[in-house]
Amino acid sequence: MSIYYSISAPAKLNLNLFVKDKNLKGIHFLQSDICFLELKDKIYIKFSEKDIFRQCNDDAFMVNPNNNLILDAIKKFRSFTNWNKNFEIYLDKKIPIGAGLGGGSADAAATLIILRKLFNKEKNFNHISFSNILEIGSQLGSDIPACLLSKDLKLNGYGREIKRKKFPNNFYFLIVNPNIVLSTKDVFDNYSNFENLSIDYNVEFFENIKIYNSLLSSAIHLAPEISEILSIMRKNPNIIASGMTGSGSTCFGIIKNLKDIKNIQKSFHQNYFVWFGQKTNYNLNRVRCSKTLENKF
Repeated sequence: MSIYYSISAPAKLNLNLFVKDKNLKGIHFLQSDICFLELKDKIYIKFSEKDIFRQCNDDAFMVNPNNNLILDAIKKFRSFTNWNKNFEIYLDKKIPIGAGLGGGSADAAATLIILRKLFNKEKNFNHISFSNILEIGSQLGSDIPACLLSKDLKLNGYGREIKRKKFPNNFYFLIVNPNIVLSTKDVFDNYSNFENLSIDYNVEFFENIKIYNSLLSSAIHLAPEISEILSIMRKNPNIIASGMTGSGSTCFGIIKNLKDIKNIQKSFHQNYFVWFGQKTNYNLNRVRCSKTLENKF
């Protein structure tokens, strides 16, 4: 009987994002305080005679079954290790796509964590280290090293300079996405038109953390709904601070009392994706195995 392995892939939230100058390769230097949410995808993997990718048809968010970061992570891992195993993969996707929540990067990172565990379990020597999957992940995307850690973090540079931080607990995050997919590339390409402009918003803080996003004007130009969502959040006295995460189009509000959230939810369009919950720190030991798989395959 096959053994199924599963892992959670949590959403990343940029509490702030400061975009600095480009390097010679045209890549922007970034600074960001990030945390990871209870909102998460789940990935199931088992060994198979050939690679098969499946996803839940009931989910609102579907990835390209032939071209996605999970498959890219498997290919990169194979190339790095020369481990010619095949897998059947099932993705249960709950994180909106193209939303600034790092869902694709989270899925790739979680896949690398599972593959490392399976590889090291089979091999008596030449184990793959965490540094190895950090190296593989950085080749797939600049967000993936942070997603491999999935804890409160401070990012500097181009994705590799990562330090642990501790952000306040016991707060709730209201996540609102207008169901608009924004391409990170398009937002950054558009950024040059707005980088010298400032938005007429009062500076907000979450404890001692400045809530700010250099890409906000660029994202609003491509998706004006972002401005409407933030306006609603900033007018609500129960929301401590609000902002946009990543390159958008998802906005977040930080709330102290859970009882306030239900009334706030009613302020947004019924077709928007709305979620609330807390942040959490994840660890590498979250891979689970079972002989059954919740009827996923």
